Amino acid sequence: MTDAELAILSLLNDGIQSDIALHAEIEARGLRRWTAIGVSSMYYILEKLVKQGLVETLPNKAPERAWQITPAGFGVLQTAVADLLGTPHNIARGFELGLVNLRVLKPSQVRTALQNYIHEVSTRINRARQEVEKERANANRFEIVALYGHSLSLLEAELKWVQGFAADYDRLGLQDPAIPIIEARPIPRIQQVVLPEDPDSIHKETTIQRAPRVQPKS
Repeated sequence: MTDAELAILSLLNDGIQSDIALHAEIEARGLRRWTAIGVSSMYYILEKLVKQGLVETLPNKAPERAWQITPAGFGVLQTAVADLLGTPHNIARGFELGLVNLRVLKPSQVRTALQNYIHEVSTRINRARQEVEKERANANRFEIVALYGHSLSLLEAELKWVQGFAADYDRLGLQDPAIPIIEARPIPRIQQVVLPEDPDSIHKETTIQRAPRVQPKS
């Protein structure tokens, strides 16, 4: 189940049913900050959940539309939340794949990549801190503060580890391999290209001076 599907089921379970109310609650809870719920994609997600039997449509006055979670949907929601809370998940798996393939890069490229990673993690840390402060200044909901607080803790730990790894890599003193200098081999005179304007060109001939042509008298 995607984050967006889980969020929609959670909202329906809270008794929010009409599309207008769902849009309003998504904005109020700031769900678009951490899930992929767009204005139009919400309807796509709802239709998908209806086909799966997790949500059912309700009669409602136009132009509003309404849905409610089914017993099967509630069971899936419970299972998904329990699994998410009770199962550790891999973090930064892509970064780990990069670590085991360091050898394909030059040392200077490794250092540049690590600095880029450190910069990006630092940017995300600042963003997470801003979100925590924003939530505490507004609704201050325990679960949302915990969401950003957890992300912040993971990012700070990640930053500390990568900075330490970058320092250890620098201490190895690895340098880029020297670029071999290719000595130019002498080119035989006969193979050299000589331009016509070159005084040594074999194509340059002395111009024959001709007397001016005399026009006959009429």
